[in-house]
Amino acid sequence: MRLLQKTNRAYFLISGTAFAVAGVVFYFVISFFFKEQLNEKLFHDIKNITKSIKKNGHLPTYYPFIEIREVPAQSERSFKIIDTLIFNEFVQREILFRQISLIRVINGKEYFIAARDTLIEEDELLEVIAIVTGSVFILLLIGLYFINRKLSLKIWQPFYNTLDELKEFSYDKPGFKLSSNSQLYEFMELNKTLEKLTQKVISDYQSLKRFTEDASHEIQTPLAVIQSKLETLMQYPGLKKEQAELINSAYVFTLRISKLTKTLLLLTKIANDQFPEKRAINLSELLDDKIKMFEDHILEKSLTLNKEVKPDCTLETNFFLTESLIINLIGNAVKHNIIGGMINIKLDKNHFEISNSGEPLPVSASKLFDRFCKADKSSDSPGLGLAIVREICRLNKWEINYIYEDNLHKVVVNF
Repeated sequence: MRLLQKTNRAYFLISGTAFAVAGVVFYFVISFFFKEQLNEKLFHDIKNITKSIKKNGHLPTYYPFIEIREVPAQSERSFKIIDTLIFNEFVQREILFRQISLIRVINGKEYFIAARDTLIEEDELLEVIAIVTGSVFILLLIGLYFINRKLSLKIWQPFYNTLDELKEFSYDKPGFKLSSNSQLYEFMELNKTLEKLTQKVISDYQSLKRFTEDASHEIQTPLAVIQSKLETLMQYPGLKKEQAELINSAYVFTLRISKLTKTLLLLTKIANDQFPEKRAINLSELLDDKIKMFEDHILEKSLTLNKEVKPDCTLETNFFLTESLIINLIGNAVKHNIIGGMINIKLDKNHFEISNSGEPLPVSASKLFDRFCKADKSSDSPGLGLAIVREICRLNKWEINYIYEDNLHKVVVNF
């Protein structure tokens, strides 16, 4: 939800509640003042009627607004204020009246005097107030919405400009600086903080990049020297069997360390997006080419290979990373297969799918793509192949999923 929508929703909710409460209060206030004014008018009418009877001696009648009649002596003298329904012949229905009645002694006689006037009925008053309040509320909301929208867009434009510039930010391009200007203190502070943050990110990235490259180079050099020395030792005449085995074991471990270092460096480079070069790649041809690399291994394990590869499936991506992804997935399907098993490969322009026969995983499927996760603990593999695959998919914004069904391990990459 956008901030403007949330703000408008809060405005509407608060305004609606305020108008509802104001409408109720307005109804009671209007009703109270109207009745008070009506009471004053009726008292004034009774006063004038009394004067007229004293002066002229006749009883004025104007039913139903004025009612006067002579009553027996010693009648109750207190006055009453009531609301009463009286049938109106003109409109042929009962109408609500405000009535003040009392008994007064005039010229030695007692008279019942009642003065009445029509009241606004509650439902009519409520209807009028609801229409007026609702109309004002709607007009206010419409005006508030457009004013707030226009004002908000103007105020928040520097923020959106900053967002657009941040989307173009790349940590391998030093000297990043925000160009959007704003006179608002909050946005000025935001831009200053973001500039400091991006400079720190660029600096940390450059330091990490140098470290990984230097560390890899410094490690690979002594490893190459050790491997060369061990190879020379293995060629010495007169080596005992135990000595040869120790030298060979050390040589194998140096090879594993060298491979691990290169793989970790590759992972770091992928995570840092150090493979920006992209071009159109024919995945169908690339896949066929990499399958040929594993033909000897497939024959060695008597595997059945089933292919459904659509021709000329092209994709705009980095060649080296895509090649690494395909090699890792095919290599896993061959390495972790059973003797006489099968490999199924499918490719079209939207997804790449590879499945192989095998026993269920001894580890959780959710950890399959984690670094150093190995289904076979005795394997000399570092367990980084699928981690590399996941990083390549993340970098290219591809979706990767693993499924185990019908005794088949299936990995699907959706482009």
